[in-house]
Amino acid sequence: MLTFWRCNLIVYLKKTFPAGPLAINDEIQVLQAFKDRLRKENLNFPERVIDAFHTCLKCHHINPLTVLAGVSGTGKTLLPIYYARMMGMHSLVMSVQPRWDSPQDMFGFYNYLERKYKATELSRALIRMDPFNYKKGTFPMLDGDWTRDRILLVLLDEMNLARTEYYFSDFLSKLELRRLVKNLQNKTDRQQAEITLDTGPEKAVNFQIWVGYNVLFVGTMNEDETTQTLSDKVLDRANVLRFGKPENKTRPSQINIQEQEWPKKYLSYTQWKSWIKKEIEQEPWSELTTKWINRLNDALDHVGRPFGYRVQQAIATYVANYPLVEEKERYKLAFADQLELKIIPKLRGMDLGDNAANICLDEVEFVIGELGDQQLADAFRNARDESQVLGMFQWRGVTRPVEDNR
Repeated sequence: MLTFWRCNLIVYLKKTFPAGPLAINDEIQVLQAFKDRLRKENLNFPERVIDAFHTCLKCHHINPLTVLAGVSGTGKTLLPIYYARMMGMHSLVMSVQPRWDSPQDMFGFYNYLERKYKATELSRALIRMDPFNYKKGTFPMLDGDWTRDRILLVLLDEMNLARTEYYFSDFLSKLELRRLVKNLQNKTDRQQAEITLDTGPEKAVNFQIWVGYNVLFVGTMNEDETTQTLSDKVLDRANVLRFGKPENKTRPSQINIQEQEWPKKYLSYTQWKSWIKKEIEQEPWSELTTKWINRLNDALDHVGRPFGYRVQQAIATYVANYPLVEEKERYKLAFADQLELKIIPKLRGMDLGDNAANICLDEVEFVIGELGDQQLADAFRNARDESQVLGMFQWRGVTRPVEDNR
């Protein structure tokens, strides 16, 4: 018998998350309540960072991974944990280990000495969230309260302690293949995007898992000399938010999350889906954003670093899903976020002795000027100046002041 069938996950979830969906359906009200809770706990993240994190999660169907990167001690782990608790989401924190070198470290493996499958917390949780392969009655040991209209947030803590290409890259490809599945009810159609557990040679049944869009993946990474960098494959399929150095006034008091009072309701997956907007070409900002995308792509093409349709679509989707994007030209803030998160990182390591490289940077700086984001403009200018000493472009992101509440 597989060991993970004896999991007591349901008992824990019942105690942690009392039943009942949120009474408030308005996205902006729920998001504001989250911001208020953070301020109450003296966790003063810049509002731009909170809006960006929320928007990245809404775009997980096209960018399945959201990464929070920066120096240690900046609240990268607390932000997603608080978000999950405030939204009433199930949450699972997995601490990545330096020895991880295959998907088995995430999903478990077959122990040939003990002749049984060794599950992980992630594989147990994903089975509970799978609405197709583990229906009631099929596996009696799984019968009980189900979580089909709930959301699970998986946090891979310090995910770059090991090489992400070794343990996460194949799984990321599976997440991306979900978009090609036309009929979710058809098992054959789903198989290309499902993961298969390594349950060993003795099982006549292949245990497969469908990871639905109600499972969100967030990673944290400390950027120092002891960690690995993310590959281009991961970067193209992720949004990477970089956290700058913390300010003394944002330092929180001692926090015990387990002892705090949390909302007694949860954000249903049905409600979450209603917040997600599709990219519409007729939006007021569509013409401008398309012009900026084309200009940036032409600039990057001159230095051999163009981006494909996936990135273009990801940018447009992010802008469409940004909170209150219709107001006060906030689409410019959304586009500036994507320029910071997805485009500028592609320029790292570029040889500044090459004239084409400087022309490319000039073009990027021109677009930044049109966006009106002064913090981004200053950070980009400082990066160019500092990079001249090294002879190659380096980018550490933007440090947003907490007072920036636009």
